[in-house]
Amino acid sequence: MSIQFKAKTWLQGLLIVSLLTAASSVQAAVWQTKNQWSMAWEIKYQEWVAEKMTTDFFMNPKTPVYYRMAHDCADSIYFARLAFAYENKLPFVINNIMQKGKLLTNDMKNWDRENPVNRVRKFMQYVADRVGTRSIHLDTYPMALADIKAGDLYVQPGAHSYIITGITETGVTSIVSSTTPASPKHMVRLFAYPFFIPQDKAKMRDGYRRFKWPRNIKKPMQQQPGYSPEQYRVAEQVKYNYVAFTDEIAKKLRRRPEPLQEKTTRVLYGLCAFAKERVNYVNDGLNQLRRIRAGGRQCMNRKEYDYYSTPSRDKRLKMYFNEVEKIAYAGGGLRRDEISIELLARAIFHPQIPGHLNAELNKFCGLAAYPTNQNKFINLRQLWSNLKAGKVSSDPHASIENRWGTSSTPHRATCPTY
Repeated sequence: MSIQFKAKTWLQGLLIVSLLTAASSVQAAVWQTKNQWSMAWEIKYQEWVAEKMTTDFFMNPKTPVYYRMAHDCADSIYFARLAFAYENKLPFVINNIMQKGKLLTNDMKNWDRENPVNRVRKFMQYVADRVGTRSIHLDTYPMALADIKAGDLYVQPGAHSYIITGITETGVTSIVSSTTPASPKHMVRLFAYPFFIPQDKAKMRDGYRRFKWPRNIKKPMQQQPGYSPEQYRVAEQVKYNYVAFTDEIAKKLRRRPEPLQEKTTRVLYGLCAFAKERVNYVNDGLNQLRRIRAGGRQCMNRKEYDYYSTPSRDKRLKMYFNEVEKIAYAGGGLRRDEISIELLARAIFHPQIPGHLNAELNKFCGLAAYPTNQNKFINLRQLWSNLKAGKVSSDPHASIENRWGTSSTPHRATCPTY
């Protein structure tokens, strides 16, 4: 074989390797961007969230790319945007709070040796490790209340966040949210307004918000299309009264008024769902406490305590009870007529009720607060009484009786509280 032929063969081989390497490099991004965000794509995102963002989104084996992805409330919001961008080959660009001025994008090539599904999952985990409720304001901006749509979100930095999946005829938001700690789980859906009021008038880091488009990611919120500080003005005008504030939202979003019975039904079912969420929080904390004590440690560290304690949640739950009480009595006092949703709502707060009403409250929303005793429940009336009396402990080191306020002996902390 001649030297000339060998050289030609070698050059051809080198060219093939170069082409393959280039093709591999092209495929090394998490996914290739083929479309760009526009109002048309934003509307498609709203429709996608309304249809696809169900409580089992991360627990559906039919979608292996998202199946059993660990998530908390902030993760689930970012993941929704990421998933839609991935499925439609749109850019996904957010701020990297670990490196100021740097961005997290689908063009990253950290996982070029992974198959396409694992590449997306690795990227999702990478994003989850670098976002939280305190970072959402960097990637979003506030909009006018009348402009709230599916795909928008609500965030209270350091506390909680929700994704909005729709608006009812009466102007009530359908909201889906996850919880801490991050884990594979079903989310919770409520037909209710997020139980917060935007208060950060100076920096506007909380409230109802919408994602920035990638090309606008470095622009301040004031330069985003549709930006509006209206919600902060409205909250201030109603003196940060939750019911008054949400009534203003309803007026702007509704297609018909919400009768009192509908409103009572909505808030009572919302209260039940909120209380049942607490059952999961408390049980998760007690399970973690058992695990660390089995390993020889008696007390949670700061991070664990932050995950499993419930002070802000318990404060919001008590506030929710207060608002439900106002709505429950808007239609009158306790009348011993046939069982109705209004009667059940008033029975939670009335000083004395007949035994059959207590039994109806058990049927309506019996909280299985004691996992080792399936026959032991507390209802909303008992929980409200214990909350009002200050017997309910938010400390994850407390006994299950103290967590629910059913102990006659107050909890006395022997472990550090943070």
